[in-house]
This record gives sequence, structure tokens and C-alpha cells, in this order.
Amino acid sequence: MSKKLIEAALFMSSRPMTPEEIAKITGVPVRSLEKHLTQLQKEYAEKGVEIIRGPEGWYMRVKPELLPKVAHLTPYSDLKDGHKRTLALVAYKEPVKQSDVVHIQGNKAYAYIKFLRRKGLIKSEKEGRTANLMVTKEFERYFGLERAKIKEMLRQSMEAEKAKADEKPKAEAKPLPAAKAEAAKTPPTNVQYIEVSKERRQEEAGKPEERKAVTRKPRKTTPAGKIGTQRPIAG
Repeated sequence: MSKKLIEAALFMSSRPMTPEEIAKITGVPVRSLEKHLTQLQKEYAEKGVEIIRGPEGWYMRVKPELLPKVAHLTPYSDLKDGHKRTLALVAYKEPVKQSDVVHIQGNKAYAYIKFLRRKGLIKSEKEGRTANLMVTKEFERYFGLERAKIKEMLRQSMEAEKAKADEKPKAEAKPLPAAKAEAAKTPPTNVQYIEVSKERRQEEAGKPEERKAVTRKPRKTTPAGKIGTQRPIAG
């Protein structure tokens, strides 16, 4: 029974396990684990999966020569990036409103949510005009980790991304070439003309208007007093 439990723990774990972790799960003393693990290594020698002891602990993996043939069957290989982002968002913020997920990811989120619900990874509960989204037990089985551990991994990942973004130096403003810098100091000719014209109008507006005397020529009249006509004078 102890050996089977060790085998099951290595199979389910997504990372190398230390002897102390295996002992805590299986109840097998650390001093006895070496014997069981060595026996398992020999039993798996002729199988497609092998048990390895690495720097970080013990783990189970597909033999390297067989991996290219079965890599596409790995968990969550059928999830696109959009599905993964939606799932991470729901797992990290659950319960989260569907409208909030759509607001963050855009209208494509509706298709992602529908796909994840069909796979049984998330569920929804109606609330008013929207719905609250949560992950399911299948979510834990699918990824081989407890929900709390997955959330912690997501939290650490998001904090690391945020810290990385904050470390990026802000883009410095590039200095303008000498010709452009000089041009920027001098306003265009039409702007100068407008400003001068404006000042001139303001000055003229403050002075009393000087009326010019208009000299009008007297109109020629005929003896009949009509303009532009002449009567013949009788001889």
C-alpha cells in the first residue's frame, strides 16, 4: 500500500517532491522512502514513464524519446491563451461577475466562458442581468492541484508581472534636431501677422475716429434746373 501511495503522489504532482513532502502524504518515514523509491525506479525501467531523482526532489515523467508523440495530450493543451486568461481571472477573483470579465477581455470572453463551462471547469450562478462565475472541482482535478495552491501561484505570477512592468524605465523624450528646435521657438509668419494685426486693431479702437473732409463738386444745372439736360436757347 505504501509503495502504491508513493506512486500515486508522484503521478499527481506537477513538480518534484521532497522526501519530507512524500512522507507527510504517505505516512512512510523519510528513512524508509529511499528503499520504496528505488524499487519503483526499477519497476518503471521498462515502461513508458520513469521515476527520476533530481536536485529538487523526486518526480515522474514520460521518457524523453516518447514525449514528442504524446506532448499534445498534456493537461490544458486544448486551452487557448484566451481560455487560460479567462480561467485564471475567474480562479483568482471568484466569485467574479461575467460582465467584469467581459469588460476586461472584450466580447470574445463570452465564447471563452461558454467553452470553459462546457468543459466543466467553471460554473455560473445568475445574478440580476449578469452571472457570477466560479471554478469547479473539475478545475482542481484538471490541473492536479488544490484550488488554494493554484490561486497562490496565480497571485505570485500576477505580482511578478506587475513588478516587472514597474521596473521598466519610462521612455525619455528625444531632443528635437537643432533646425526643428529653432523653428519651434519662432512662431509661423501668419501667426505673427495675426498678432500684429490684432494689436493694431486694438490701438485704433482706442483713438477717436478721424473723419476726413469730403469736398464735393457742385452739380451743373441747366437753365431749367434739371441735371444732365440742356435746352436749346432760342435765337
